[in-house]
Amino acid sequence: MGMGGASSGSKKTEIRNIFNSKVENGEEYTVLAAMYLLHEQKLLKEVRTYFNYIIGYKDGDDPEIVIISADCELSDVGEPVYCKKSECRKAECSQHGTFLVTHPDLGDKPLEFGIIVSTAWDGYFINASYLDEFMPFMEFFQNRFAK
Repeated sequence: MGMGGASSGSKKTEIRNIFNSKVENGEEYTVLAAMYLLHEQKLLKEVRTYFNYIIGYKDGDDPEIVIISADCELSDVGEPVYCKKSECRKAECSQHGTFLVTHPDLGDKPLEFGIIVSTAWDGYFINASYLDEFMPFMEFFQNRFAK
């Protein structure tokens, strides 16, 4: 990777700043980058669609996850979707280690995402590694948020 560590750090700062600018009291949330790769078979070829998200979470009486869609360069960032546990229809971990959240503001189908733990996908996913933050998020999701 070479410079991967340095760029990951500055990218994390950028992600934190974007989150704080979009979310009131953003500094109260733990923030990570997430991704999802959708494989679709279209006629004779496989089509891959890459999704990037900024995820913030905080514990409390009603644990909450905030999901913001973004592109891999963080140049196009959507509006935050606030998912309180009490408002989610379902929240679960898949066998693949991804997280699924079903919430009215996310549409009819569950939103699936995995935490970005490597910068190996540069050019498709946000170039930041949240390896150290993965287990705390997994524990929060399974013990406090899943239903």
